[in-house]
Amino acid sequence: MSDFLVGLQETPSMIWVCLGIFLVILVCISIIKFNNLKVSTPKLTTKTLAFGGMCVALSFILSYIKLFEMPQGGSVTLVSMLPIMLFAFVCGPTAGIIAGLAYGFLQFFQGAYAAHWISILLDYPLAFAWLGIVGIIPKAIKSIPLRFALGSFIAILGRFFMHLLSGAIFFGEYAPEGINPWIYSSVYNAGYLSIEFITTLVIGIIILTTPIYKYLKVSFASSHTNSL
Repeated sequence: MSDFLVGLQETPSMIWVCLGIFLVILVCISIIKFNNLKVSTPKLTTKTLAFGGMCVALSFILSYIKLFEMPQGGSVTLVSMLPIMLFAFVCGPTAGIIAGLAYGFLQFFQGAYAAHWISILLDYPLAFAWLGIVGIIPKAIKSIPLRFALGSFIAILGRFFMHLLSGAIFFGEYAPEGINPWIYSSVYNAGYLSIEFITTLVIGIIILTTPIYKYLKVSFASSHTNSL
């Protein structure tokens, strides 16, 4: 217990700021949901949970198909984030964040690169929980591709921010001599996440223009007042 308390005291202040921002975002999502601002937030029914579990499993399977892998963690996969992001887009941010958290823990058990217990939180559950933010873009934006693109950008930016903090603070020793750890972490994480973002966005928008999305919309959103 004493070691745990010492670890808390030694945790950089930037980490607490980051965690605080994440909690604020969760509170904002709750406020938006309960004030009925036309955000996609279907109820967590058994059917929705089953769909979410299927999306988490599919993302986990796709994460094993790696186009290339970075030396200190991170990789470009066959759109492994897409099932989670589509689930969040259809079923809303609350369900999406829960699915993202679950997927993050699976990623940790798949093969973790960890230097500190805080780095585990940043690189896995918190980073992938951001994928659920895709569903927060309001219905006031009529264009489905634009809504998905905006949500995806925010989600990837949030995940990037988590990895940036972890990389700069806990993996700064890997930065080449003379290069600022924050710059190195930014370039390192932006390198593979930008490719993941582009491929996920392109394939996601294609799927949203097919009958697959229409089926998901009817099955999981249309019966609710805040549907897509």
